[in-house]
Amino acid sequence: MTKFVPRDAAVTASRIRVHGIEELGASVPGLVARLAAATGLTHSQAYRMRLAAEEITTNTVVHGYLGGDGWIDIDGGFDRDWVWMRFEDVAPEFDPTAYDPAPRLAMDPRAAPLGGLGVFLAVTSVDSFEHSYTGGRNRNLLKMRRAAV
Repeated sequence: MTKFVPRDAAVTASRIRVHGIEELGASVPGLVARLAAATGLTHSQAYRMRLAAEEITTNTVVHGYLGGDGWIDIDGGFDRDWVWMRFEDVAPEFDPTAYDPAPRLAMDPRAAPLGGLGVFLAVTSVDSFEHSYTGGRNRNLLKMRRAAV
């Protein structure tokens, strides 16, 4: 997997740290809205970026930190070609790109339990999703391709 390093012309639009589920409500949508406004993302692109960002952060808090105390550092930015959001946490290692939704998708929807598809939605909603686990930290990178400018 190649590492994404923003070009010299990249702009970091915002950097935030959230603690727990209560802080996610306004922080993540607000960051996505700022990125969309600054970069001209379409409504659909902004929606998909927000969906992916909210799924990753919610899963980190609920499943990684088991609803307890923990933080997620989030920064977002853009360059000529990409809009990106980076997430970093110290929850137990989890690679969203390795999640196999096939068993959940094969279930009869009427009999299946609620949930179980958020990670799949996050990974498939954006144009590029990268994960690494380094130094005891999960690092997820969501990227959306900008329209030609």
